[in-house]
Amino acid sequence: MSIRKARSKETLKSYKQKLAQNFSPKPGFDKKIIWIHAASIGESYSGLSVAKIILKHNNDICILFTTATLSSSKILDDHANERIIHQFLPLDVKIFVKRFIDHWSPQLSIFMESEIWPNYFLELDRRRIPLYVLNARLSDQSFKRWFKLRILADKIFSIPKLISCQDNDTYQRYRLLYQSNIILSENIKYANTPLKTNTKEYQYLKKIFSKKFVYIAASVHENETEIFFNLHRRLLEKYPNTVCIFAPRHPETCSKMISLLGDQPHSWSYLPNHEVNTNNNFFIVNEVGILGTYFELSEVAIIGGSYDNIGGHNPIEAIQKNCIVLHGKNIQNFNEVYDTLDKLKCSFLANNTDSLIQKVEDFILQPNETQDILQNINTTIKKKKITVETEIVNILKNELGEIR
Repeated sequence: MSIRKARSKETLKSYKQKLAQNFSPKPGFDKKIIWIHAASIGESYSGLSVAKIILKHNNDICILFTTATLSSSKILDDHANERIIHQFLPLDVKIFVKRFIDHWSPQLSIFMESEIWPNYFLELDRRRIPLYVLNARLSDQSFKRWFKLRILADKIFSIPKLISCQDNDTYQRYRLLYQSNIILSENIKYANTPLKTNTKEYQYLKKIFSKKFVYIAASVHENETEIFFNLHRRLLEKYPNTVCIFAPRHPETCSKMISLLGDQPHSWSYLPNHEVNTNNNFFIVNEVGILGTYFELSEVAIIGGSYDNIGGHNPIEAIQKNCIVLHGKNIQNFNEVYDTLDKLKCSFLANNTDSLIQKVEDFILQPNETQDILQNINTTIKKKKITVETEIVNILKNELGEIR
């Protein structure tokens, strides 16, 4: 912990709260507390969706929302709500666990996705505080570890009243661990609040790009860089009004792309940028947490991590911004999401440079068909959002009724 603090991965507040000190103050008003825990950025967005649905359906509840990282806590700051209290979750140490639950006394606890904290689960069970795992995800690697510890796994995983699985792979893995408290549900990420758009920057760039076809290569990894470099180079030969927004997953990917682009003057620039050269046709996003603006500017989003053996990244954020999604074949992390979206004609497999060029060219040359796809995406997102809210309300109906 002290090393993380020295590396600016902890603040004094997060450091102390993870040691079960300096808890956030409890609400001064008489409301019951539901506790939601989400560790990562993605889990926090899903947890916020659950929190908003609960608060929408019950006025007598306050949400305690715990996270594990500074980046995920920032999401709570950006979505401030007087009925949501944030604090960092203490480490999974018995004395810290007891101190935390003594302080907050939640009526109900919800852990998001892959968050399994044994001492918390056991203490919640001992105190008979209902526990739910929502949007559950169990990777193949985690499954293999738990399968070797089947006695412990059965003890821990049988504690939640329900494990609501986000995909069939997770559902089947829990079945192989002999769990019966499981259901298969819609992925909660469909109901997440869309990424924010910087209105001022959007309007500025939209004017510049008004007569151009814009696509984004998002969450690209280093080994995928040459694919996207060659894609854009070849597209420009036929369609000089094509613009690529390149959003790397890691800084080293950014450096590699710059080396490929070379020293051609005015061929590329960074975003955000409020003095864009109108001759530029390639833009590199060099800040995190701002993709919403660039998804909204783009007609097509090519999702990285699927052209190298990474397992792919979630396409839902792009879909929510009305982007047509293209992806490679390495999508094992989100197999079911891509399978569903492919069948609904919201996303498409394009596994190499040639197939990517063909797909992008189709969208450039057939604008009417592109608009039909975008309308289909909009309809799909609305339906799935309603499904998610209905499922969460039904899952928690008995608990919320008792709290009310």
